Amino acid sequence: MSKEVLVCGFSDTSALAKNVAKILSCSYSDISVNTFPDGESLVKINISPKGKKVVIVASLAHNPDIKVVQTLLAGGVARDNGAKKVFLMATYMPYLRQDKSFHDFECVSAKEVMNLFCDKFDKVVVIDPHLHRIDSLKEYSKNAFEVSSIGVITDYLRKFKDDFVMVGPDEESYQWAKKIASDLDKEVHILIKNRKDSNNVKVTGENFSLKGKNAVIVDDIISTGHTLCESLKLVKSKGVKSITCIGVHGILAGNAETLIKKYANLITTNTILSKYSKIDVSKLVADSIKEL
Repeated sequence: MSKEVLVCGFSDTSALAKNVAKILSCSYSDISVNTFPDGESLVKINISPKGKKVVIVASLAHNPDIKVVQTLLAGGVARDNGAKKVFLMATYMPYLRQDKSFHDFECVSAKEVMNLFCDKFDKVVVIDPHLHRIDSLKEYSKNAFEVSSIGVITDYLRKFKDDFVMVGPDEESYQWAKKIASDLDKEVHILIKNRKDSNNVKVTGENFSLKGKNAVIVDDIISTGHTLCESLKLVKSKGVKSITCIGVHGILAGNAETLIKKYANLITTNTILSKYSKIDVSKLVADSIKEL
């Protein structure tokens, strides 16, 4: 594999991509991005992709419009310069929450953005995409795949010194908490989220006590943190000793980290790089590339 694969990373994924290349014993190249005065991006791969199977490692969080264009341009650079195959490893993929038209004439952004990438890349792999009304990205394209970080998070939690119980902050994330709890033989509880609108969420829970216990909450995307904080408040009211909040994708928009840290210790994976990225997905990415 070392001679035929070239792993490429943007500035915010370079550390992750370099580690992946090291695991795979293959070549690595930075992707350089310069900006013209009018805001357009000039994208360059710094090592020749000719004859290589090129993997673009991209996290498309923060300024997603710009990241989408830059990632498409990087794929074009590889293909135009003789790459055998061009793959996208998206550690975070935006635009997936809008998977249907809720009102007349609305764009289904999930379908449109996935079609853009699947037209440009031979295969697209996404870590824990936000799937709500569909079961798989394959509903958009046969060349789209998803991989889960549940195993990586489970391995991280095996090293926790203190005993803990798992809590699912809502019905969607309960599958995560239940799987991790089962693998680690831990107690698990679920909270119920009732959303009236985008700014009005009420969280209720089962009749259980967490008095004197440590709780771990796992969520897939932490954006503004407002909804998650409603869950954290409820968990704290049950007499919990401590709360650790683990987010797969830590977007942490606005003052999210300040809100969450009032109630919990915050940890994320490095699918989106931040100072809270303590869980490394390098091996997950490397294993996914091997399968490609």
